[in-house]
Amino acid sequence: MNRAFLCSAIEGLASQYGYHFQLNNEAYYPTTVCRYPAAFMAQPEFASMEGRKHGRITYKVALRFAQQGAKLAPAERNALLDSMEKEILNLFVALSTTEKIAVVDNLSISPSPEAIDSHGAITLEAKAYVTTIF
Repeated sequence: MNRAFLCSAIEGLASQYGYHFQLNNEAYYPTTVCRYPAAFMAQPEFASMEGRKHGRITYKVALRFAQQGAKLAPAERNALLDSMEKEILNLFVALSTTEKIAVVDNLSISPSPEAIDSHGAITLEAKAYVTTIF
């Protein structure tokens, strides 16, 4: 239940920022690109749990955000990376204020070293621990 709520909340927020959201295994990322901008998320990884009937579950969340960047000059690529980073940061800030989300912790955002397609996409990877309340 918490996993489904977390995935749904992230999908809704990514859609608000104009990203086409895909929940899939990382191996399938290159085959699922329909349009840009795109957001890819693997299933959240269960990290820990506190409590029995009421408590908290912490998930490790990994998201990749991609924008088309094939023919951009280096300065334009850097500007696009900056704007994507701001959008990702705002997404996680909004997620932290969502119902049933207690905290977003250890957020890291970095350019993804791996290409997700052969079209010159610019990708950023965001990782965080998200604690949900049950």
